[in-house]
Amino acid sequence: MVSTIILSYNRSAEVLLTIDKMQKLSATLPFNMEIIVVDNASIDDTSLQVKSKYPNVILVRKEKNNGIAGWNDGFAVAKNKYFLVLDDDSHIESGLKEAIYHLEKNSYIGVLALNVTTGPFISKDCGWIDGKEILGFFGCGALIRKEVYDKIGGFAEWVHVYAHEWEYGIRVLDAGYKNIFFENCIVNHRASSTNRSFERTRIYSTRNEYGIIYKFYGADRWKYINRMFINNLKYIKGLEFRKMYLDVLGFVKFLKIRKTLAHTPVKKDVQDYFTDKHWNLFPAFGFVGRKLSGKDKPTI
Repeated sequence: MVSTIILSYNRSAEVLLTIDKMQKLSATLPFNMEIIVVDNASIDDTSLQVKSKYPNVILVRKEKNNGIAGWNDGFAVAKNKYFLVLDDDSHIESGLKEAIYHLEKNSYIGVLALNVTTGPFISKDCGWIDGKEILGFFGCGALIRKEVYDKIGGFAEWVHVYAHEWEYGIRVLDAGYKNIFFENCIVNHRASSTNRSFERTRIYSTRNEYGIIYKFYGADRWKYINRMFINNLKYIKGLEFRKMYLDVLGFVKFLKIRKTLAHTPVKKDVQDYFTDKHWNLFPAFGFVGRKLSGKDKPTI
């Protein structure tokens, strides 16, 4: 019924804990769950530890790290109807059975975003409402219908890291499915500090948000790229010079990769939905009207 795909890089202790948590959860489920670990070219003992301590886990060893696209190697060998996407430092606390049953009853759902309650980014802060449509999901805890993967493929290699959830989400919408938030399946993101930094997160998230607009919007894409750039500069109002500087670095990185991105516009209604929900795409000087309308902070 469900294949759990865990992407790991140089966090052997974390991935072992995640496997342990998920195996214990699996024993309580009324359906089959296979566990797949993709070792994304770790230089620590990740593969050795997984192979020796959990021989029943499917281990995929990669020679070269390709970022979030490493999950695709797990997707390729997964046998079940649904893919549970986890980081090596995240696990399900409860509600997986209910989440799977919800997918079984609602074939229009392509991705079910689970309720991440711990870590640097949590569902509550996004304003997500149970059962409602959203733009994307958090990669540390989501269910993807295999049927969707078969139609649109896996995560985009050009993204490499951060914001791949929004890139995938926009393709899910374009394929005719929905991204839905499911509050009752709880994800514990233990959020190891290994391989993470605020600067890297900010720069690559910004780079990839520009890339999404450049790749998936139509002939007016530069209008929205310029709008995003101006909105990012507004951090100067709060004297948040560090954020603004990192966003500029992200824009520079986007300019370096943009010619490698094939222009594949999605449907106009999908573009419009993305624009309406992403705060950074609001008209750059339309904040007065948004304040009056109560639409200053959309859910993403």
